[in-house]
Amino acid sequence: MALHAVRKPFATVVLVVRDAERRIVRSLESALNQSFGNVQVVVSDCGSRDRTVAMCRSIAERDIRIDVIENGEVDYAQAFDAALEQARGDYILAMAQDDWLAPGALAALERAVKAHDLELAIMALSVDEPMGSGGHASHVLRFSVEPTTDAEAFRDEVPLFMNEGILGFVRGKLFERARIEGLGMRMGLLGSQTAFMAAYIEDVERVGAVESALYHMDPRLAGIDAEAYRMHERDHECMLQLAAAWHREHDEALMRAIHQLHMRQIIVSIERVYAQHGISSIERTERVRDIVTAPSTRETVAALGRQGRALGFMYALIARKNILGCCLSARFAQLARISRLPIGRSPFDLVACV
Repeated sequence: MALHAVRKPFATVVLVVRDAERRIVRSLESALNQSFGNVQVVVSDCGSRDRTVAMCRSIAERDIRIDVIENGEVDYAQAFDAALEQARGDYILAMAQDDWLAPGALAALERAVKAHDLELAIMALSVDEPMGSGGHASHVLRFSVEPTTDAEAFRDEVPLFMNEGILGFVRGKLFERARIEGLGMRMGLLGSQTAFMAAYIEDVERVGAVESALYHMDPRLAGIDAEAYRMHERDHECMLQLAAAWHREHDEALMRAIHQLHMRQIIVSIERVYAQHGISSIERTERVRDIVTAPSTRETVAALGRQGRALGFMYALIARKNILGCCLSARFAQLARISRLPIGRSPFDLVACV
């Protein structure tokens, strides 16, 4: 028997999934079991080959707040757009299939939105990182800033958010659906999550960081191919264009944050090359060489100069075009991760480089 009466929800939680049977129940239950129940959940499947769809439909039979869309073999952007078409909530909350909401998160978001008429709410983030002892260490990122009331005030705060990379992806954000529709925004047309974020925030005014709304993120390291790295380059260019649209090309804090984020993406991309299986050492070396010598990499090195040293030992190797050194450093990082040893980098670097 279906539960809960049909009414216009405050928020629609968008879950884009593929082969998510191991964790999808946790994600769904974290949204459905909130004390605040005025929510719709849209599960948009990208061609799962496991039991993901069957599990979601089974839960949907008992809770009519869930809608399940089977899109076939499509990419994330297409599945996200399909979910937007089915959304009924006043706001859109993007989630990833391996993530989950802390209790009380939706109620905290609603309070913040109503109190400040927010167009964008940014949740606090938690990453649970495995430790060598077999346990987990929780790293929580909260922004203690006042909600902004005009565009310039928000742009002044952007370097703070940009430094942590959280403006490059949609999960853990609450968007105003009327704004998305009014701007005619579709991720498939814009090309990426970063481009979607840039389009949404270009003229936004009322933005708030909601410290009491906690979003748990999965930090697992995925592989990367040449096309994925080119996507990072396009996303970097997108942020540079956003700075130009704001006439802030000479804002030192903003430009430094943009280039620091790109360098972190470069470093993680090199490490991901070594996390891949099925490629030879020669091919790995050539892929690293392509990343290190790419024009956007060299421009970012020139922009950061000595300030880039704060990003760690790998930066110096990239700056000197030391391909062998980059390969050895990436190999060490891979071994450290397998052994669950600390490698001196924020766990948010991984989730910033999706």
